[in-house]
Amino acid sequence: MANDSSSNETDIPEQRRMTTDPKRIREWAEARDAVPVRVRDSEDHGHSFVRRDEMGESHEEYTWDEFEERFEDDDLVFIYHETEPTGEGIGFFEIVERERAFERADLGRDELEDSLRRGETVTTEIVETQVVEREIVERDTIESEVIDTDLVERDVVDSELIDRTIVETEFVSDDMIELTVDETRLDTIEEIERYIVESRVVDVDIEQDEEIERDDIQTDIELESVQRSILESDVVRSSVTPDDVVEQEVIQSQRTEGDTVRSELIERRTIEEELTDQRRMRYVLEESELIESEVITSDVLEGEIIDVDEYEAMETGGMETGTAGATADETMAETESDAGMGTTDEMADASAIELSPDDQGKDVVDESGQQIGMVAEVEGQTAYVDPEPGLTDRLKARLDWGGHGDDDYPVESAQITEITDDEVVIRSE
Repeated sequence: MANDSSSNETDIPEQRRMTTDPKRIREWAEARDAVPVRVRDSEDHGHSFVRRDEMGESHEEYTWDEFEERFEDDDLVFIYHETEPTGEGIGFFEIVERERAFERADLGRDELEDSLRRGETVTTEIVETQVVEREIVERDTIESEVIDTDLVERDVVDSELIDRTIVETEFVSDDMIELTVDETRLDTIEEIERYIVESRVVDVDIEQDEEIERDDIQTDIELESVQRSILESDVVRSSVTPDDVVEQEVIQSQRTEGDTVRSELIERRTIEEELTDQRRMRYVLEESELIESEVITSDVLEGEIIDVDEYEAMETGGMETGTAGATADETMAETESDAGMGTTDEMADASAIELSPDDQGKDVVDESGQQIGMVAEVEGQTAYVDPEPGLTDRLKARLDWGGHGDDDYPVESAQITEITDDEVVIRSE
């Protein structure tokens, strides 16, 4: 291993010396306040010297005894300059394998080997080894393709109805109604999806400070770089931090044929989807009530002229019956009126009537039984009455699909005298 500062000094063949004597090597190093170290991740044997104040994270210091043992075991030769360094650093030196030293020395192999075996320091001319530093920046363009995907799980954990609109109403039969409605809802979904991704280098861009042949550089795509490129692309739908994911080592990548890398990853995500559906619903008509009647057309299908005497006899009998009926009706009305007065007083003394959402869609009548409207919505103890409800309004009230309109008027529970299965009775003003 060579000292990097050697390229800055003027090398004279007479200055270069070789030795395998540990004592001489130690004298040379201590004169320069240097200690033996092992350089981590080095491409060769890794043995070197550095000043104490220049040691970095890549240096591992060991004792002179450890250095001597490793120096001999690896069969190394120390090449150095005797003169003191003129610039920064500790001066020129190299630690090379013995065979490499023999190849570079101008002495004969046997003579040099004998001298080194005796521990002598040999001065000789050495064939120069140029160390050329060249900065090379390589940018790889990685292309990733999903070759297989499997949605392992998909669960709707929450669904919120945003809007429902009745599009069409149709009577399927006398007591069956069919509705077509448009619904908009927001679903919260949890998914787990498995991906198999193939990645390959499709372009290499090299920047260098000196011109060199392209064949001198061999591109070796790193698995970590591939994983980062996948996480930074649009393959994964979630917003993730590539550094955190790569550090957790949750992606499995392996090389296949050529420069292709195959990766397997599993993504868990929570998403929101807004959906619009059109539904057809059928409902059974439980009750029907005539609210208003109007004659549109009138056609005579059959007619005849009847006897005057016969008609007068029929008319006389009808009037007598009608008079008797009216008297009975009046009597009954008076009785019911008296009873009703008593009931009203009792209701006033009793606790107030309580409203509930189940009362929506019921008819609203006064104490005389006259139709007033329909309960469109119940909010707390207030009923909002629609005075002119249609079929659609009744359905929406029963199914709790809508609120009350601007034309609906409020009725407090204190104004209600009775709530039955079909009606809400309010006090007459």
